[in-house]
Amino acid sequence: METTSDATPRPKLSELALLFLRLGFTAFGGPAAHIAIMEDEVVRRRRWLSSERFLDLFGAASSIPGPSSTELAIFIGYEQAGWPGLLVGGVCFILPAALMVTALAWAYLRFGTLPQIVGVLYGIKPIVIAIVLQALWGLAPKAIKGSLWLGALGVEGRSGRGASCEWASAGSPGVPIRATKRVTPP
Repeated sequence: METTSDATPRPKLSELALLFLRLGFTAFGGPAAHIAIMEDEVVRRRRWLSSERFLDLFGAASSIPGPSSTELAIFIGYEQAGWPGLLVGGVCFILPAALMVTALAWAYLRFGTLPQIVGVLYGIKPIVIAIVLQALWGLAPKAIKGSLWLGALGVEGRSGRGASCEWASAGSPGVPIRATKRVTPP
């Protein structure tokens, strides 16, 4: 690990690559779970970023279109190693998922109608939901900073019950504002 003039530890490209390859292969549960795992890795374990800086990067990733966890991996890579880190973080985080989705799509087309496989696919859903809830439970208090009202607004905004939703950033990471137009079934 290299050290810059301000004594901030900077990982080598190989360290970034190994971290994001591992996260790309093992982080299941969608962006909320990915972000919580990244926070654990880069803030608590490796101490590459402060909690405040991580939330700043998360806020930036949340304010632009696309998958927030992928954008956050790219931002962290850039923050730690410049343009080479941006490329390494992005490719190493995205490539494992792309390969796994390709393999799963092939397997689903080949074996998806077998009754045994259908049961396995239904069994995975509760596990993924539990992973996402655990990630949100750990990350939410930091993102909303103790404001119960903002937390409730975020939960309501993310629910989208019976509405066609358009999202806008409220200027705070993880706190969406919902502009809805009620849609009634024909």
